Amino acid sequence: MIVEELVNSKISDTLTHIREENTFYITDLVRCPLKIKYELTYKELFVAESVKPATILGDLVHTGLEKVLSEKFNAKVEVEGEKTVTIDQKVYKIKGRADAIVEKDKKTVIEIKTARADKGIPLEHHKQQLRLYLWLFDAEEGILVYVTPDRITEYSVNDKAEEDEVIRLVEDTIRLTRVPRYNWECNYCIFNIICPESKKRK
Repeated sequence: MIVEELVNSKISDTLTHIREENTFYITDLVRCPLKIKYELTYKELFVAESVKPATILGDLVHTGLEKVLSEKFNAKVEVEGEKTVTIDQKVYKIKGRADAIVEKDKKTVIEIKTARADKGIPLEHHKQQLRLYLWLFDAEEGILVYVTPDRITEYSVNDKAEEDEVIRLVEDTIRLTRVPRYNWECNYCIFNIICPESKKRK
């Protein structure tokens, strides 16, 4: 009963999400650009990935920690933002959803991450994602909160991305300049079984 509800809810969320034309999400700019195409083309694989236990565990951690942030820090949670950039006279929307935003003396974006281990944290693509959120929400400060089996910790990220950097990342995504964006991505990607660019280590 409980498992059925968790899985069906996740499947429903995944299937009902509609990608707008000429729109990129912050998460698109920190991952392999081919995943956008494959998620649209191979919807069944995309759904299968969304119900992995690690994915659902991450969702549950987010839900619990967002509740704490809302109650203890008066944070707004699941905050949506949108800006536009122009490339070759074409306007693109950049959208994102911050896990939480706290506004006291300054605006602080909080990004929650779960990981299998704490080796190498804070991870480069997580820092990049938060830098992009600082740009999207015009915030002065960012905090990465990690929950792993070994550690619960936080890191400050205050180096806001500039618009020209955002434009370069969008261009890379449109033109498939860096596929994958990080070599390790292929090891965790459900589409590596069909992707001609897969660099999955044997």
